[in-house]
Amino acid sequence: MQLSCPRSACRSGRSASSTFNSPEGPMRWLNRHKFLPFLAWLPQQNRASVGRDALVGLSGAILALPQSIAYALIAGLPPEYGLYAAIVPVLVACLWGSSWHLICGPTAAISIVLYASVSPLAVPASQDYIMLILLLTFIAGVFQLLLGMMRFGALVNFVSHSVVLGFTLGAAVVIALGQMPNLLGIDLPSQTTALKSLTTVLEHWREVDLSSLMLGLLTLALGIGLKLLVPRWPTLLIALVSSSLLVWLWPAMF
Repeated sequence: MQLSCPRSACRSGRSASSTFNSPEGPMRWLNRHKFLPFLAWLPQQNRASVGRDALVGLSGAILALPQSIAYALIAGLPPEYGLYAAIVPVLVACLWGSSWHLICGPTAAISIVLYASVSPLAVPASQDYIMLILLLTFIAGVFQLLLGMMRFGALVNFVSHSVVLGFTLGAAVVIALGQMPNLLGIDLPSQTTALKSLTTVLEHWREVDLSSLMLGLLTLALGIGLKLLVPRWPTLLIALVSSSLLVWLWPAMF
């Protein structure tokens, strides 16, 4: 027995099915290119493009090495966690990111927020502190995923340039004051605010280690000078390696 349906019902069924499975329909997230966007461009890669990408990736890794270590210390974490944060997000953004020109990794602002949020709950660099940091980053990742699926990223367009500039300058001041004890060679506990960091340093100014201060100023001067003379070179890495070699070759001084 052959079953048939009215033409209007068949047309409405096909229309509903096509709407349901269309790119703008409810099932758009089941499209494999939505979940696996790298399937669209990965087969188009060749030896020349892979070589160029490898060169750019190596350059980015050289620049990210000293920065990621510094960001980990700002967040109150061991240095190796900065390297983890500089490697894993890059792999995820490379395969699932929406931009070919976006560099992903740890930033100073995020490091400050992490430290300010978790340091009142646990001692920095302790196991409890690291566990809380990992839990916080996981929750933040879940929220980012949900906000991205709801297309809330467009809200960033309404944030004015003045707000971003003020936030960046404030983060720079907080980082500079927080790293003053390391520059001066003073062993002080980390403080919760920039003002407390400044007052604590002023209270212990007699304990300044001149050799550490000279080494820090020399490293800063070398990095800034190289940045002005050869801006294309990895100036931060060169400055850090040079200061490390100086300490290794002249341990009695430091």
